[in-house]
Parts: sequence; structure tokens; C-alpha cells
Amino acid sequence: MFKNLIFDIDGTLLNTKEVGMRALQKALYDDFHIEQTLAELEFAFSGTALQVYEKYHIPLDRQDAFAQHVLENSEIMAPSIDPFPGIEDLLQQLQQQAINLAIVTSENHFELEAIFGKKTIAHYFQHFVTADDVRQPKPDPEPTVQALQILEAQPSETLFIGDSRSDIASAHQAQVAFGLAGWGANPQDNFDDADYQFAHPQEVLSIL
Repeated sequence: MFKNLIFDIDGTLLNTKEVGMRALQKALYDDFHIEQTLAELEFAFSGTALQVYEKYHIPLDRQDAFAQHVLENSEIMAPSIDPFPGIEDLLQQLQQQAINLAIVTSENHFELEAIFGKKTIAHYFQHFVTADDVRQPKPDPEPTVQALQILEAQPSETLFIGDSRSDIASAHQAQVAFGLAGWGANPQDNFDDADYQFAHPQEVLSIL
């Protein structure tokens, strides 16, 4: 049914949630003496950097340095980041079935290479759309449309697998079906409009 799969990274391929929140938690305290629990930072995992800046009133002239600090913290903690159980087996089987794969991420090229590029599953992907490659990142359709162009794929033959509202919005606005990575999605978010909902990576194979 689907010849092409587009994947998000954080919360879909890699279990980055706790590391990401701890990196943000440390940067907030070190840079601005703002104390937050991990529960209070839950919104940031499926949100955007802009939402973080607005919530904590990060001045415009300090946002780049703050983002760099969060990334540095993440890199230090990166060895504890692993693919979700079943992801590597799924990617291996998709490769064997000659399914075309691409990644659409809100990370920039540097962030992509700093963490994902060092993981064992990175070699399954040759096509990437990062925040550096588009004018409007997710939830805008532009990243998904660009992935379709790179893959030379038709929307009707493509499935976007992600874990956030920004993923599903980007996919649907590009006329691409969306499969929810239930293993990494925030249970507080509503995904009733997902075309497919997967509890485990292996379930993806059932619709190909």
C-alpha cells in the first residue's frame, strides 16, 4: 500500500524524551535560575522552541546561546539515548522490502549529526529534511512536501510516522497519511485524526 515512509526522530525513532527534558531543565536553571520539574517540562517535548522561549520569557538576544546550551547538555547525556525497542528490526525489514525512507525533523543539521548521526540506525537513512532546509518547519507542510520531492514520491503512496501534533499537521496538510508512533507519543495529546495508530513498531509492517 505504501512505498515510502517518512519518519520523525525524537519520540518516534529515538527515545529522547527524558534526556531532552533534563537538558532543558539544566539550561533553564544554569542560564536563568528557573527551576522546573520534568513534569512541568512535559509540554516542551512535543512543542517547539518558540513555545519554550515564550513560556519562560527567554530574551531574543539570548535564545541562540540558550538553544546551544540545551544542545550541549543533550550531547553530554546522548550515550543514554537509544532507539525504541523494535525500531531497528523494523528498519531492517523495511530495507529488505525496498521501502523508500526519509526523515523529517525540526532539528537543524548540527543537532541531527550530534545525536542521531552517531546512532546505529542512522545508516538506514540517506534522505533528510531538517529545519535548515525549509523556511517553515513543522507543523507547516513544507518539510513533508520537500521529503516527497526528494523521494520522488506520490502523497497517496506515502506514510508519515510521528509522535506529535506538529507531525500530523505537516503530514495531513501535504495530503500524506499519518501513522501515530504510540510508543513515544504524549498520551495527553489527542490523535483521533491519525489515519493509523501503532502500539509497537512491528505493527507498521501490517499495512505495507
